[in-house]
Amino acid sequence: MYDLHIHSTYSDGSASVEQIVKKAKEVGLKAIAIVDHSIEHRYGLDERKAKRRQEEIEKCASKYDIDVLSGIECGIKADGEIILPRFKFDLILASIHDFLYAEEYYHRIIECLKNNDFDVLAHLHSTMFGSLNGRILEKDLEIVDLLIERDIALEINTAHSAPPSDFLELLSSRRIKYSVGSDSHSLKRIGDVSWGFEMARKYLKNGEFILKL
Repeated sequence: MYDLHIHSTYSDGSASVEQIVKKAKEVGLKAIAIVDHSIEHRYGLDERKAKRRQEEIEKCASKYDIDVLSGIECGIKADGEIILPRFKFDLILASIHDFLYAEEYYHRIIECLKNNDFDVLAHLHSTMFGSLNGRILEKDLEIVDLLIERDIALEINTAHSAPPSDFLELLSSRRIKYSVGSDSHSLKRIGDVSWGFEMARKYLKNGEFILKL
């Protein structure tokens, strides 16, 4: 199993890098990604913190013999842009962290997909950070097309149970990349990804996991 969305004390998580890596090894994960929030978050990752975290990741990955990706989760701004510190990350996630009316929600995501280079669209249509007045099928289909066109993976997020099954059904015959993550902010949820891989097996039979299995 893989867990490609874990937060550490370098943003708003409660566990250190070493605690996370040790726990991941204990629960039998093959690889993880530590993806702290970017600099738009009050506790986010700036260049200095990213460099310090990288040193810890390399040390702990070697100590516990597990692959650990250095990632970041960027909030999508009103103009669809994301903010990245000057650092070369292994994995870049982008996601909405506001409750927005549907038109604004879709506008941000579609503009982000069109104009930014990143790896994973995270927790789409989360009940925690979703649109306030429903879904728009045409816009969902546009998101699907853009994900495939731009070679960006869709995350199946087990903390948010996102995206919902009716969105995943739109992908049943499409060749799309996907990622799975627990969005863990504490040690106890690291590796809680079974539901995500179950959804992928059910709905994404033609999909491709973002890492080589």
